Amino acid sequence: MQVRRGEELRIRLVNELAEPTAVHWHGVRLSNAMDGTPPLTQSPVAPGESFDYRFSAPDAGTYWYHPPDGIHASDRRRHELYGALIVTEAEPVDVDRDLTLILAAPSATDGAPISPSQDDAPVTVNGATSFDIGARANERLRLRLINATDDRIIGLHVVGLRTFVVATDGEPAEPFAAREGRLLLGPGNRIDVFVDCTLAPGATAPILIDGRKADFPIARIVCDAGAANRSAPRDEPKALPPNPLPERMDFPAALRFDTAIGRTAARETGHGTAPLFTVKRARTVLLGISNPTSENKYIHLHGHHFRLLDARDDGWKPFWLDTLPIAAGSSVRIAFVADNSGKWRIDGVAGETAGWFEVT
Repeated sequence: MQVRRGEELRIRLVNELAEPTAVHWHGVRLSNAMDGTPPLTQSPVAPGESFDYRFSAPDAGTYWYHPPDGIHASDRRRHELYGALIVTEAEPVDVDRDLTLILAAPSATDGAPISPSQDDAPVTVNGATSFDIGARANERLRLRLINATDDRIIGLHVVGLRTFVVATDGEPAEPFAAREGRLLLGPGNRIDVFVDCTLAPGATAPILIDGRKADFPIARIVCDAGAANRSAPRDEPKALPPNPLPERMDFPAALRFDTAIGRTAARETGHGTAPLFTVKRARTVLLGISNPTSENKYIHLHGHHFRLLDARDDGWKPFWLDTLPIAAGSSVRIAFVADNSGKWRIDGVAGETAGWFEVT
């Protein structure tokens, strides 16, 4: 699904399943009523019923859609119901090809069983167990990478080619070269990269996934044996056009709140009446989140993007996120401007919810 920044989407969900469902537009800073988070923002869509989603996409970037956490009894269903939402920039970006790669666990329709979450479990690329990306010599590819797994942190390695990160979770970042072409995506994360095909004609470059015992290929870039696209590689890329996100945050006047994964779900059985916190619109929020469990977890903040704060001071990492892995036994601090009114969920791992907050 593709739309230009600022254009309105009108999408009717018709539920032909045997169970209620909904659609969450992951990472889109849309109006609260369209977030697709039953029962917080809408009622579940019953079998045979429909729901009209209608919203404008304020930010260009790479997003995706899927059922919200906890709405389906079977994890298998979530593996089969997802897709990419690409919001294009107002002006064309200077790349030769623009490709979306959705990384997911195999579903029953892929001819392979769904594997448990582990480093060496199979991963598909756009539903295929192997995927070739054709390119001519010196072409620049924009690869939009989406981690659509429920609970797997994926390490990728683009072997032997210059790889520049230009956006994280849909939002432009100051371009930087990925060290040795290595990338890390938590569940729900997206990374946009520019990859220059500096291979000799006929050569290939594998894209590997980090495994527990060894890396294994899931895709490869194949250089066309014909004439080069241009005589020399491109210069380092320029930044993508900015989206309308806050340039500054008022830390001294911020609302500060700390919570822990696995401890807050009891406060809001079925998204009950008590939010984790309530904040006035346009106020900065400093949110500390710890993971006291023995497993890696992740959070997803609905309706907003945040900055990951440095551990020692109130500086932040130079990129925006809406989804963040949190290692076992560790904690993080994030900051965001609560500029989107409504009741917003903070997702944890599949089947858990870290709670919700309200912007008034």
